[in-house]
Amino acid sequence: MKRGMVIGLFLACSGVAIAADEFWQQLTAEERVAAGIDQLTTEQRTVLDRLAARFGKEGARHAVAIAQEKGRQEGQAQAQQAAQEKKKASIGLAPREDDETEVVRTHIMGDFRGWEGKSTFQLANGQVWQQLPGESRNFPKMVDPEVEIRPSRAGGWKMTLVKEGLWIRVKRIR
Repeated sequence: MKRGMVIGLFLACSGVAIAADEFWQQLTAEERVAAGIDQLTTEQRTVLDRLAARFGKEGARHAVAIAQEKGRQEGQAQAQQAAQEKKKASIGLAPREDDETEVVRTHIMGDFRGWEGKSTFQLANGQVWQQLPGESRNFPKMVDPEVEIRPSRAGGWKMTLVKEGLWIRVKRIR
């Protein structure tokens, strides 16, 4: 952002310099011929100088505004990337650029019969998750059921029993 402001300030200063001198006089003879300025009348050159002066002032303001906006956007992109990496690290996944959603797909270790209020779940990937206080549900005995843990739209995380399609809200404790 500071870099953008420096560039904008430079452009603003150069715009004032252009406004102070006659624009067409700052061009080389070759540039004047190539642009056709060498064929202008005195009145046309005066108009051109006024236009260049106005552009120098307004263009500098515009350049500063663009530089500030670009700096703001870069800052937002960096903040979003840092937040995404922090969020992914909180569930134990290495950040991946191609992954917009954080999903852990693994198995609950051993026998599983359901959840009761604050049940904890030891997962095959070494993580331990705990049910947030709430409902109880019993299932027939399952061994190493597959689960998927993903962010909840309401905030936090939800763990879904893949085969059954049932889910509960959870938090990671290890």
